[in-house]
Amino acid sequence: MGRVEILTGVERRRLWTDEDKLRILGEVQTSGSGVAEIARRHDILPQQIYTWRKKLGRDIRSPGDQP
Repeated sequence: MGRVEILTGVERRRLWTDEDKLRILGEVQTSGSGVAEIARRHDILPQQIYTWRKKLGRDIRSPGDQP
């Protein structure tokens, strides 16, 4: 007989609408907070914000970033 493994817990993969992504990207631009702080607020990784920026063609910079 084979072994059966039961996984429990919360599913972490979420689907974000383009409107949600743009709202979060806009928050980074206007809030004066860093990408990491915004990501924590939305329970996502900072890399996700940079990926969205690249995919949606947005130019966001954290405060203190050099042009």
